[in-house]
Amino acid sequence: MGNCLNLIEAAHVDLVTEAHQTYTEICKATSVTMAENKGPLLERRFLDHAVFQTLHDVRGEQKQSAFDTIRAFFIEGTAIYPTAGIRSLDHIQICVTNPSQILGFFHVHDPNAAAFR
Repeated sequence: MGNCLNLIEAAHVDLVTEAHQTYTEICKATSVTMAENKGPLLERRFLDHAVFQTLHDVRGEQKQSAFDTIRAFFIEGTAIYPTAGIRSLDHIQICVTNPSQILGFFHVHDPNAAAFR
């Protein structure tokens, strides 16, 4: 995954927290309205995008290498049994910011398609 911003590691979460703080300070100093996450489930991630862009910009200004990928864990859904720490929709997402990290891909075939019957 190349240089990965791994949000499963606390040190990398701290980088994003600092980027949010920097983004907030920039907005205040320039009188720019801060972006907001929107939608019924906050699925339109305008604020998150602005924070990650700030992190990338700051790293560039400091001559640090850009992140090739971003990895994060999402806790979603309902507990799979009473008091469970695992939920029905928990998952990991990977965002590739550097396309050269993609070495190949495959198509997932629909098992219900006529060719598979």
